[in-house]
Amino acid sequence: MKKLFHTVILFLSLILLSPAANALSFNVVVLPADLMNVCDNYYCYPEVSEIIANDLIQYFNRTGRINSPSLIEVRRRLAANPQLRTALQQSLIKYRNSSNIDFHVYKKVADLFSAKSVLVVANTVNVENAYVKRNVWEILELATALDFTYPFFMETEAVLLDTYNGLVMWSGNYSKKISDNNGNFSAPKSSQSYSKLGFIEFYSEDIISKTIGENVVLRFFPKTISPMVNPKNVKPTGEFLRYESKTPAINRPEREELNPDAGGYGELIFGI
Repeated sequence: MKKLFHTVILFLSLILLSPAANALSFNVVVLPADLMNVCDNYYCYPEVSEIIANDLIQYFNRTGRINSPSLIEVRRRLAANPQLRTALQQSLIKYRNSSNIDFHVYKKVADLFSAKSVLVVANTVNVENAYVKRNVWEILELATALDFTYPFFMETEAVLLDTYNGLVMWSGNYSKKISDNNGNFSAPKSSQSYSKLGFIEFYSEDIISKTIGENVVLRFFPKTISPMVNPKNVKPTGEFLRYESKTPAINRPEREELNPDAGGYGELIFGI
């Protein structure tokens, strides 16, 4: 009897510790709103939404729980399906400009990668009384050429879609000032524009991708991690200090960097 009991315990332990028991994972396709805009600006820099998307893809794949295809693979699959590529391009532009979501298009893209979830990321710079949303590199080019100052803020919007059920699982909006305290955001020299690129890359890797990434992980694995970026784990590099702007922070009393509606979790919506 005792031997039988030990056998049963051993059998249950093997089941619980087997890879199948711990293999729960999800496929999420990350789509920057500027996916089709490759070297499409004056500086030939990657668009900010692509920079953030790449950091998110790396973040998800490091978790071992969420699998995301690279943007290279996404573009390769879309190149083999011109009709879907065109439809997706139009849908991404629509989301970037008006936050409208074409679920049927995103579902087709998700199906290419055996996924049921899509994360769309858009990044723009809002200018008062402007009818067109522009990206960071357009603003940098214009501000440099016309030599004008303005308190520019970079807005990042992300939305996690359940393409199988046609639902919005989560959305969040984040703002970051990119001009200095005098409203300057220009780059007369190539080295200055490159420093702006470095600033964006460090901000994406150290702050925004972690914030969005943790919120997304929470939707699939509730209570597994802190919903907010722990300030002790965020280590901004010296680029933040050399750039004439405040160091990004998650909680700052004098100015909330995150959308007040988000409350750290973003906006949870169960249906459109």
